[in-house]
Amino acid sequence: MSYRLEDREGVADGIRRIVAEELDDAIAGLRTGEDRDTAIHEARKSLKKARSALRLAREDLPKDTRQTENAAMRDASRRLSGARDAQVMLDTLEGLTHAIPAPPGDELRSLQRELVAQRAELASRLEGDAGLLEDVAGELEAIRVRVPTWDLTDQGWGSVAEGAGLIHDRGRAAMRHALRGDSDDDWHEWRKRVKDLWYAGRILAPISGPQIDGLVAEADELSDVLGDHNDLAVLLEAAGDRPGLRAAIVARRDALRRVAATLGRRLFGERPTAFARRLHALLAAHDDAHAASARWLTPEAAQQARELLAAKPSADPAGRRRIAVGLRQLGLRTSDYEADVPRRVGGFAAEDLELLVARGIVRVGEPPDPATLGGL
Repeated sequence: MSYRLEDREGVADGIRRIVAEELDDAIAGLRTGEDRDTAIHEARKSLKKARSALRLAREDLPKDTRQTENAAMRDASRRLSGARDAQVMLDTLEGLTHAIPAPPGDELRSLQRELVAQRAELASRLEGDAGLLEDVAGELEAIRVRVPTWDLTDQGWGSVAEGAGLIHDRGRAAMRHALRGDSDDDWHEWRKRVKDLWYAGRILAPISGPQIDGLVAEADELSDVLGDHNDLAVLLEAAGDRPGLRAAIVARRDALRRVAATLGRRLFGERPTAFARRLHALLAAHDDAHAASARWLTPEAAQQARELLAAKPSADPAGRRRIAVGLRQLGLRTSDYEADVPRRVGGFAAEDLELLVARGIVRVGEPPDPATLGGL
């Protein structure tokens, strides 16, 4: 399906589905991908997305389960790192060609030769370990088998709103820590927390609406800046005793820090508790919208509809017409729900009504008072 909660999908079911789909994508890519580098890169991205979904559900998923599965996915991802990381450093080095101050050409070329050799060595090592991709795919398959058994029970918004609030809180704290110091590790930690917020927003935005779309876009932009910063930090470590090159890297890195600071203060300007409350209200409003637009049946009308549909399979054509008229009189025009139920021989059936009720499209009871919608 997609990396998002679907309309009318229970949250616990949605988190399981999202994680399962990311693991399936990673496994398939590692086993069938023709380009090993691309397969590894895509698998690592899928594992990041799956781990972020776990963090979003942390208030519902038992701690020992979350920690075990997170560690298993993290360790699998680490086994796949290597040759691509060397290529990223080469690409970052190439980007410094027109930097100000410009790095000395001899220093740049000597590091480039080292990185090319490193990339070749790592690629050769990866090619020599023919079973690595299959081994990692097997590890991920073991995790995938456990996903349906995870003790996720909250189908509503409470736990993910709390989880998103905690993700926001940790991102805000990581930002403050990074801005107050000079540690590249702290800036890398901030980037990871921004990534978590970006992924959480992608999962929730289709349900919570345009306000969260803006957060997703801002987190994406900041994540890219911090990603470039991290690439420079890794390159700085590889630069060794090359003072001119180090000066160029630091100048570019510090320029990115200034950009990240302004983006971060806007993204994390809201207090985490206020953010969580706002998100929960947006998610609840989504449910209110469904309640407001649903077809409401009294318990008596619902029972009559069930009795009419139960009689439909054995009815003759005239009887089927009378059943259709009876359903319309109860407020159920079955042609309105063709897009919501599967096509079947014999048309709208009793199981279709139950499906509509389960999805909240048809509801049994009294419609809500407008004054209660939105929590007023």
